[in-house]
Amino acid sequence: MIDAIFDTAYPAGRFDTSLNLIEGNPYMYRFFGSNVYFSIQKIVNADEQKKLAEDIEQCRQNPQLRIDECIHISNSKGGQDCYFLGMKLSDTPDILNITLINVTESKAHINSLNRRLMLARNYLTLNGTAVFVYKPSTNFIEISYVKNEQTAVFYNMDIDEWKAQMYEENRINLEDKDLFDLLCATIKLANESRTVIFRGSIIGDRNRMETYRVNLNIHEYTGDEPVVAGTWAIINPGSNDANSDYFEDSYIDALTGLLNKKAIISYAENAVSGINHDNVALAIMDIDNFKGVNDNYGHMFGDKVIKAVGEVIKSAVGTDAVAGRMGGDEFLIVFEKCQNELEYRNILRCIKSNVHAVYNGQMGDNTLSCSIGLARYGYGPGSTSYHDLFKIADRALYLAKQKGKDRYIIYKPEIHGDYSSKGDNGDIVNISNSYYSAAEIDKLHTLFTRIIVEGIDVIPETLDLFAKALKLDRVSVFYGEGNSPKFTSNYNGSVCPANPIVIKDEKYLGLFNNNMLAMSNVHAIEYSCPNVFNVLIDTEISSTMQYVLRDAGNNVAGLITADIFGIPIAFPKIVTNVYQNMCSIINAVLLREKLI
Repeated sequence: MIDAIFDTAYPAGRFDTSLNLIEGNPYMYRFFGSNVYFSIQKIVNADEQKKLAEDIEQCRQNPQLRIDECIHISNSKGGQDCYFLGMKLSDTPDILNITLINVTESKAHINSLNRRLMLARNYLTLNGTAVFVYKPSTNFIEISYVKNEQTAVFYNMDIDEWKAQMYEENRINLEDKDLFDLLCATIKLANESRTVIFRGSIIGDRNRMETYRVNLNIHEYTGDEPVVAGTWAIINPGSNDANSDYFEDSYIDALTGLLNKKAIISYAENAVSGINHDNVALAIMDIDNFKGVNDNYGHMFGDKVIKAVGEVIKSAVGTDAVAGRMGGDEFLIVFEKCQNELEYRNILRCIKSNVHAVYNGQMGDNTLSCSIGLARYGYGPGSTSYHDLFKIADRALYLAKQKGKDRYIIYKPEIHGDYSSKGDNGDIVNISNSYYSAAEIDKLHTLFTRIIVEGIDVIPETLDLFAKALKLDRVSVFYGEGNSPKFTSNYNGSVCPANPIVIKDEKYLGLFNNNMLAMSNVHAIEYSCPNVFNVLIDTEISSTMQYVLRDAGNNVAGLITADIFGIPIAFPKIVTNVYQNMCSIINAVLLREKLI
C-alpha cells in the first residue's frame, strides 16, 4: 500500500536502490507512460545517473536525510523537461520513497496564472475602480488602484485609525455619516457581502466631495480566516456609472503608464513605514545625457525615448517592484520582494542593458544609457525613513554619474561611507562655502616665493599652512625611493603609500590634465583603476587632489597629494588654483636641486 505521503497530484512511488519502480500512484505510471523500463536510471543521462547513485548512497548512510535533485527527461515534443526529484529512505530496508515535480510544467502554470492575474488587473483598470482588502487578523485595510503591474496605495492602516482619520479630516459627507459607519461595521464583521453608496473625499482632493460605490465580498481560503475584498469606484450620481478616467488622470503618468510622482512617492512612503519594510529598497534612475537627446532630436523624440524607457522598466521589474516617473527623465523604483543583492543586480542589469536598445541606430553613433542608485532599508545609519532612504539612493546615483555613467551603484555603508552624517544634506559637501582667510592665502604666496629662493627647506612649513588655510586633512610630497613621503603636513593619521602604485598605473595617469587630477569622490575610479582605488580607500581617503612630478626628461618622478578623509568634498576653484601653483613651484625647485 502506498503511504499517505504519496497522495498528491505529483508522481510518487517506492523504488529499489537501482531506482526501479516497485509501486506508485497513478501519476507515477503516467510519468513513465509507454516506457517499459519503469526505471529512473534508464531515462536520465550518464552524468545524472552518477549523481543519483551518489545520492542513494548518502540516503543509505543517513536514513533521516531527504535529498532533492534536478533531473531532465525528454518529452514528446523532442525537448527536455526539468523535474524536481525528492528522495528519502523508507522504513523498509533498501526501499526509497520518491516524488517528482515537473518544474517546466509548473513554470508554465505559474505563467498562466500570471496572465490571468494581468487580465483581472486590466479589467479593474478598464472599469475605473480601485480595490480594497481588509484582514481581520491585522485589522488593517488597504485601498489601492491597480494599473497593470503598478499600484497606487491610498491607505494601508488600522481600520479604526483610518475611520477616525476620515472624520478628523472632514472627508465624510455628514449627511452620509450613517452609511459610512455601516460600511466600516460591515467590513469589520466580515460575514456578509454588501454594496454601499455614499459621498466623501476619501480618495483625491479633500475639498471635493465624490460619490463612491463600494462593493464588498467575503472570501474564505482553506486554513485561513475570511478576508473582505471588493471594489471602490467613483461614480457619476445620475447614472451610477464608474468614472473610468478619475484614477488614470490622478495617479498614472500619462506618458509612460507608470505611477506619477505623487503616487510613487506615496507608495514608497507607505512601503518604508509598513510592517514589511525590511525588504524595501529605493532605486533612483535617470537617462544619461538626456538634455542632448532633446537638444539634438527635439522634445517630441525625447518624449518617445522616455516612454520607451518606461516600458523597459515595467518589463524588467515585473511584479517584483513598482515604478513611477518623478518627472523629466527621472524614475523611482520601489522594491519589496527581492531577498538579496543578486536579485537587485539582475533587475538593474536588465534595465541598464535594455535601455541601450532603445532607439538604437536612430541617434547616429549615440547609444542611450542610464545611471541608477539603489539604497536598502536598514543598510547604513539613517536608512529607515523614506526621506533618508531617498537621499541615500540619490547619492548613490550621483556616484554612478561620477564614475562615468551607464552603471548602477548599490549603496553599501562599509564602502561608500555614512551618508547620514551630521551636517551632510545628501550632497557632496561644497567647501567653497567655507571662509578662507585672505591673510593666510597671502602668507602662502609668500612661502611659495621663499621656496623658489631658499629651496626645499621651506616645503614643510608651506604644506602645514596650505592644509590649514584650505581646510585639507593632509598634504604630502613623494619622490625618490620608498613608499613614505619626503614631506608631509602635520597630520597624525596613516600615510598613504601612493607614489609607487600611482606612478606605475598608466590608466590612472591618463586621467590627469596638465599633470593634475582633482577627485571629489575616490569611488569615481573604483572599477576603472581598482589598484589605485584600493590604496586610497584603505587609508580612508574620500577626496583627493594629486599632481604628478616630472623630471627633466618629462618622465613621471613623483607625486604631490592633498587628501580629505570622511565626507567627500567638491574642491572649489580657489583651492585647485592655489594647489596647482604650489605644486608647479615645488616641481621646479626639485628639478633645480636635481632631486628628481
